[in-house]
Amino acid sequence: MEKKSQLILFPLPLQGCINPMLQLAKILYSRSFSITIIHTRFNAEKSSDHPLFTFLQIPDGLSESQTQSRDVLLQLTLLNNNCENPFRECLAKLIKPSF
Repeated sequence: MEKKSQLILFPLPLQGCINPMLQLAKILYSRSFSITIIHTRFNAEKSSDHPLFTFLQIPDGLSESQTQSRDVLLQLTLLNNNCENPFRECLAKLIKPSF
C-alpha cells in the first residue's frame, strides 16, 4: 500500500480563515493526501465534525480576557508570539523521520 503524502495546515484563528481551509483540506484529502491540522484552543474545531483529519492542539498562552478582547490585531500578535515555540515543537515531531 502506497503511503499518502502528508499535509500540515495551521489556520489563522479567525472563522473566515478556518472554513475555507477545511474546504481545501477536504479537496486535498479526496486527492489522497493525509491531513493534519494544528490549532490552538482559540480556534479549536470539533474533530468529530472532521473524522478524516488529524487535529493537534498547541497552547496559545492567551488568558480568558485576551480571548474576549475585540482587538484582533492584539490577539494575532499575542498568538504569533505565544505559539511560535509550541508550533515548532509540534512540527518537529510530525516531520521527524521514523526508522
